[in-house]
Amino acid sequence: MTARIAGAWALVGIPLAYGIFETVRRASNLFTG
Repeated sequence: MTARIAGAWALVGIPLAYGIFETVRRASNLFTG
């Protein structure tokens, strides 16, 4: 059961973390030029 929960979190968390990272990276480009 724990492995199943961890797998579900990985399926959601990895794309979410990537999206946040990309958003921050692009926002910093706007402010720094």
